[in-house]
Amino acid sequence: MAEIFYNALGSLTDFDFLVGANPFFLGKICRCWRDVVWSTPILWTTLYLRLSSDNYKAQTVLLRDWLSRTGKRPISFCLDMEDFLETRPRRYHAPVKVLTLFASISERWREIYISFHNLQACFNIISPAKQSLPLLTTATIYVASTGYELDLLRLMAPQLSQLHLHASRSFGLLRKVLVVPWHQLQEFFAESCYRDEIRFFLQNALHIVRCTFTAIESRYLERSLEQELHRPLLLEHLQYLELHFEVDNVFVESGWIFKGQVRFPSLREFSLYNPAENGPQDAVLLQITNSFQSSPLLERFTWSAMIMSNHDLIQALKNIPSVKDLSLNFLSYPRIKLLNGEFLQRLYSGILLPNLRSFSYHGATSLNEHMHLFRDVLVHRFRKCATRADKIGSERTTVAQIKSVSMTSTSELVVSSDIQEELNSLVKAGLEFTLHFCTHLGMKSLRTLNGVLLLE
Repeated sequence: MAEIFYNALGSLTDFDFLVGANPFFLGKICRCWRDVVWSTPILWTTLYLRLSSDNYKAQTVLLRDWLSRTGKRPISFCLDMEDFLETRPRRYHAPVKVLTLFASISERWREIYISFHNLQACFNIISPAKQSLPLLTTATIYVASTGYELDLLRLMAPQLSQLHLHASRSFGLLRKVLVVPWHQLQEFFAESCYRDEIRFFLQNALHIVRCTFTAIESRYLERSLEQELHRPLLLEHLQYLELHFEVDNVFVESGWIFKGQVRFPSLREFSLYNPAENGPQDAVLLQITNSFQSSPLLERFTWSAMIMSNHDLIQALKNIPSVKDLSLNFLSYPRIKLLNGEFLQRLYSGILLPNLRSFSYHGATSLNEHMHLFRDVLVHRFRKCATRADKIGSERTTVAQIKSVSMTSTSELVVSSDIQEELNSLVKAGLEFTLHFCTHLGMKSLRTLNGVLLLE
């Protein structure tokens, strides 16, 4: 029964747990269930607590009782203080009793999700825990305010492998607020950070596998970080890297992160979002893909930023021949028409992206001038590449079969009946194909219905 109850409760991130599937709920069913639940410590080792100003005293008593039932087992908890801090008077800037209770068992923390309103006040209370986190593996921290004079929070956690930081604005968390064993992290997420801090993190997180930065803000290079540009950046274990830059910031130079000697030999996925206000990113695209020439395992590449030149796009894609899944998003830039004849010819021959299986494109195109060539590319890369690879006794083709193509054009496209017929035959043969484009009447699309392409 205990094992069934434990599986029913789920993990800390399960939605069912958050909406009421907790030990109290199970204990209300009958006396037998209650006896099992009350006497099984493992059922109490996962806790979600949303503090309420009206119920704070009762919650404190229940928390003390709850923690006493965990025995000596590791615990995982989510402490949400947002509602509490918004409704309490200013002098109650931190729930002292609750934080003290959690700090008293810090040696048993395994996974923690904490939202801070006044970070300094909370750190002052849980500071006894900062030297005693031997079991902590995952930490997620939400920060709304830092207070004025902020001390460092030292996460002395020898098993910490996953760290997620969420902030309403940048506080210099990576370098000024948190002292973390960066070298042992394997997964890292940061929301609202400075551009300068990213290079600092990458230089110190030598074992990182998955890394995501969102709402990146610009910051001019500090003297203390100038030396970072001259140090080679080698991350042997990095497999996933995602960068999202701030929309209203026109001074961000995303390529700064990739300056100097940069190598990611295990990288498999990369994505970058840079808004239109930041200007053309051709040089940045070239700089980044030049770094990825040492990434032979790179399979998925996503780029959403302004590109002005077909030539630069071709040169950049030549640097990443291993890519199987390519997504290009230029919807915000209707005047820039890419995918010209040179691009399509190189794609046809397999000189460009020989391993491509899935291609997604959003933006203005030159396809009207090259619609027949576009058709030929799909026929060749879908039909003939598959035929060559299937021939018995023949050498295996070096050009992969394209299996999925999704096109969204911000300019109107003219699809003749013969091309539509050919596209229809490809769809019947198994090609996943969608085509959307704008007209003066709105958006039109070619959609599949029972294996037939219909123009709407």
